[in-house]
Amino acid sequence: MSIWTPTLGQSFRDMVITLDAVEEVDVVWLDGVLARVFNLELEPVVGTASAMEASDSWLLELIWRGLLLGREFLQAAGIPIFATGYIASLEHATVADSWVVHLGVPDLGGLDPECHRIAYGQGIHFIQQLVRFDYSESQMESLRNLAVRKIIMPLARRVQARKSTIPLLRAAHQLGIPFLHVGGGTYQLGWGSRSRKVDGSTTDGDATLGSRLAQSKVRTASLLRMAGLPAPVHQVVRTRDEALAATRTLDWPLVVKPADGDRGEGVTVGVGDDQQLADAFARALSASPRKQVIVEQGVPGVCHRLFVASGRLLYGVKRLPKSVVGDGRHSVTELIEIANRAERAKPPWRRETMYPSDDLAVVAARKAGFAMTTIPVQGQLVPLRAIESTADGGYDVDVSQDIHPDNIEVALRAAELFHLEVAGIDIISTDISQSWTKTCAIINEVNYSPLLGGGSISKSHLPEFLGGLLSARGRIPIHVHVGGVAALTSGMEHQARLVASGARCYLTSHCLTLDPWCIEIAVPGEGLYGRCRSLLLNRRVDQMILVLHNDELLKAGLPVDCVDSLVIYHGELVNEAGHPLSKAARQRILNLLQAARSRIPGEWPGESHLADDSRISTKTELPIHSTEP
Repeated sequence: MSIWTPTLGQSFRDMVITLDAVEEVDVVWLDGVLARVFNLELEPVVGTASAMEASDSWLLELIWRGLLLGREFLQAAGIPIFATGYIASLEHATVADSWVVHLGVPDLGGLDPECHRIAYGQGIHFIQQLVRFDYSESQMESLRNLAVRKIIMPLARRVQARKSTIPLLRAAHQLGIPFLHVGGGTYQLGWGSRSRKVDGSTTDGDATLGSRLAQSKVRTASLLRMAGLPAPVHQVVRTRDEALAATRTLDWPLVVKPADGDRGEGVTVGVGDDQQLADAFARALSASPRKQVIVEQGVPGVCHRLFVASGRLLYGVKRLPKSVVGDGRHSVTELIEIANRAERAKPPWRRETMYPSDDLAVVAARKAGFAMTTIPVQGQLVPLRAIESTADGGYDVDVSQDIHPDNIEVALRAAELFHLEVAGIDIISTDISQSWTKTCAIINEVNYSPLLGGGSISKSHLPEFLGGLLSARGRIPIHVHVGGVAALTSGMEHQARLVASGARCYLTSHCLTLDPWCIEIAVPGEGLYGRCRSLLLNRRVDQMILVLHNDELLKAGLPVDCVDSLVIYHGELVNEAGHPLSKAARQRILNLLQAARSRIPGEWPGESHLADDSRISTKTELPIHSTEP
């Protein structure tokens, strides 16, 4: 067992569970089950469990696997818990043959505490059930469905999450960017004046009005056209006769789609005659909540999505339809079955859209020159749908380096027109490396809150996305002064120096919060943790000084994952009753603070401009010192 070291980017909270008696388990057998059923990847046990006999170490292993499984359930529900947590202690309960387990679990701040109980409590209970009952391969899917029904769905109902949430915040965690749940699936990245709020790929820089305009295909096309940008030509119809009448002014082939749909449902491309139009209209009408259908002039080419973020191109992909890839040995039908078998081997929450073999797939493959019995050569794509869609999935090809500057320019103008900091601009073009003026390309859609991190191409650009959104990993300097009156005096002197250098520095203890002008700020409630958290959410705060007088840190935890400087004064630390702390308790506090001081992240590559930020002084940090004899 390794000694636990807190993870940069996530703070922790205490959790206590009672573990019923369980017979010793073959850990190797258990690991095999967890790998097959949940694709669970194991990590070494960490913790400081006390009162454990060496012969009972398997019990510690069992609890640890419950923590890993709980983390998997949280992520499956869209809750961004990436640190595993730790086992603080494990002791016999008063009830015979049961145990009391003290855990340290990652804390997201505004997360419903019940989520921890459901995920970790049920995760450990799930492990116990696997141990108690014989497991067979035929039960694999039923076990997964049980986890979805009893654990993941109840978790998902407590937290709203977009598809971009987990990949985006996982990238933030890997980069050492702190984040905090502020409610409703919205997260704050970073602290104080360097913080930003996100909901999936939506940022606090996206205008609500622009998002409303982008949600309407008709309004989007109209605004693009008014702004002199290439837009589709279409008519909105409500009846089959109106759809047929639209062909008087529109040329074949046509595109028919719901006026208010999304996910690509009800869309038909390449409509070439009246009968096809009638069928396509019926399909689109059934998918339209408001029973409005767009009949649009078709343009040649393939959809390319250009991801725009913070006023620049992040990356671009060619969006091909859902496809299987040839290997030179298997037929199209066999490739579909192989791909679906691989998806079924995953837990439901990790699966991608299944590969279809229906009539639409047969038609799409035939139009590309393939029969279902054809054996495609190595690397050859066989389309199973006419177009890429959210409903059916797709196959993306990275074209970031091939996009013509004119096409980038209209994408940037479109995002700016809709006041969106982040947008997915869909351009239909026969050749994205050529100017839209040469290929007659159009902007088909302006997507508000586009999916980021959904595939390998997108995941590779998430660090760049976060770098454009935040400076210095969103971190502000945080300084800690430990002790009694001397610590407060020292902290206020430190604050004065930082304010004199131009930083908006705030100071707080468990009972006093001061703004940069040493004016006391009224904060509801007491406690260093809550007061510090309120300052982390305050975008006026450039730097912060925490004054620690008591042992609150041992119970509530440190509200930040790292500190920039630490000043320690001898003695004067007290408990809630005002009595001096024991030497052991004081040492535990100092150990936690020293660990937080040692986890300062290094300089973020490409962030040399930070030295030019006149509000932040990096020259006034105090060295670690102590008045200890």
